[in-house]
Amino acid sequence: MNRQRLDIAIVGGGMVGMAQAALLAVRHPQLQVALLEASTEVPRVPADSYDARVVALTQASRELLEEMGAWDAIGDSRACPYTEMRVWDAEGTGSVRFNSRDVQMPNLGHIVENNVVVAALRARLEALPNVELVNGFRLESWWRDCGLWHLQPRSDRINVIEGLEENGEVLRTRLLIGADGARSKVRDLLRIRCQDTDYHQTALVCVARCEKTHRHTARQRFLKTGPLAFLPLAGLGDENHCAVVWSADEALARELVMLDDQAFCLNLEKAFESSLGKVESVSERFSFPLRARHAESYYGPGAVLVGDAAHSIHPLAGQGVNLGLQDVRVLSDEIGRALKRGLEPADISVMARYQRRRRGDNATTLKAMSTFKSLFGAGDLHWRWLRNTGLSMVDASPLLKKRIILRAMAV
Repeated sequence: MNRQRLDIAIVGGGMVGMAQAALLAVRHPQLQVALLEASTEVPRVPADSYDARVVALTQASRELLEEMGAWDAIGDSRACPYTEMRVWDAEGTGSVRFNSRDVQMPNLGHIVENNVVVAALRARLEALPNVELVNGFRLESWWRDCGLWHLQPRSDRINVIEGLEENGEVLRTRLLIGADGARSKVRDLLRIRCQDTDYHQTALVCVARCEKTHRHTARQRFLKTGPLAFLPLAGLGDENHCAVVWSADEALARELVMLDDQAFCLNLEKAFESSLGKVESVSERFSFPLRARHAESYYGPGAVLVGDAAHSIHPLAGQGVNLGLQDVRVLSDEIGRALKRGLEPADISVMARYQRRRRGDNATTLKAMSTFKSLFGAGDLHWRWLRNTGLSMVDASPLLKKRIILRAMAV
């Protein structure tokens, strides 16, 4: 591959960046694509333990992974289909159940560990002849000249980057895609500002082994201090393991982080009303602050943002990666449209159409998540009555439940 004149370079080797590279390579084999990843670690999937970080993939996301040829490796390993979702309010009696039977579908989606998805995407990329993975590439400087972006890695990393010369080979590309996460270097270098909301919450994630089986049901309890979700896992021979995502107000989160495993299990079991019986054990816990970010623009000259580089949301509905994968699909659509018309992948019309198709939908989802967070965190009696009544009304309306399910599955 000629690194002096790439068609597309993607910065960021997470799920969204890898998916973008794979879909472009599959749909447009004439394009030369490079994926630039800062890490040199190869993703691994241990046979005897779960990754605490998971994604809830919708049907639309699964179809996209199928198109790029990555789903078989995911579905054959540790994808757990969930057929029911139960949501209830800790401050009342309101609750709602969604079931795949409501929409005549085999499931509502799949819970999959992050490392399973990443490993499958990496294996797919390695099999595609028009994609090159460049590991250990930490973007340091760049400039634009003659319609090309010139990308140079950090000087103290040059010698360890596979295939790059010791004198610091500069990569050149017609289109640059920033898929490098919420703290995107590409976004910063483009000087694109973000609308930033601090939720004043911290997400704690781990894997819990419970006394009762999960029965392929995703459960979420809305506490005044933040939502707590138990998401079903599969692949280790039982149905007793769940991925836990506990979004807690900062003060509570600090207390929970300091607890030993036994005390944390007791607190977790109590907060979840022993819905799955005793919480017998938990894995290593991870935590990260929760913020919402939305880029004011999704593109600059010859460059475009996808996934968390463009938008990041509260995890209460598990839609972050699904939104990013829809960015991937739409950007690939628009690049394909441009190629058919004889235009460059970096043509301004590509980025403008991509932004028109995605920014409004993403903004609506971000607003909805912020509204849900505020609504379920309100302790006032009137707000409690409103949300409990709302949950009960939804649960009593098959038509409304069907509309909500189909909307969620299409995200």
